[in-house]
Amino acid sequence: MSESLAAITVALISTIGVVLVGLMQLFKKEARENARVNHEDHAIVQQQLRMIFKSVGRVDDKLEKHLDQHREGTTSGKTLKRNP
Repeated sequence: MSESLAAITVALISTIGVVLVGLMQLFKKEARENARVNHEDHAIVQQQLRMIFKSVGRVDDKLEKHLDQHREGTTSGKTLKRNP
């Protein structure tokens, strides 16, 4: 009987220890600071992805317009000379 009581006591002590360590980590200043920095980094990346998406959309529109001109035959098909 004492072996089972010892096992239960060890399990309780371990569980309480894990909960305490988790609570200490939750309230650490470093953890909160890292979460804030991570949130800011994600916001920056999201903004950059939006800019890239808009740029790709504009290039897609220009390319589609150019290809439509070729399909319609409104261009001669020749490459225009660039201004020096």
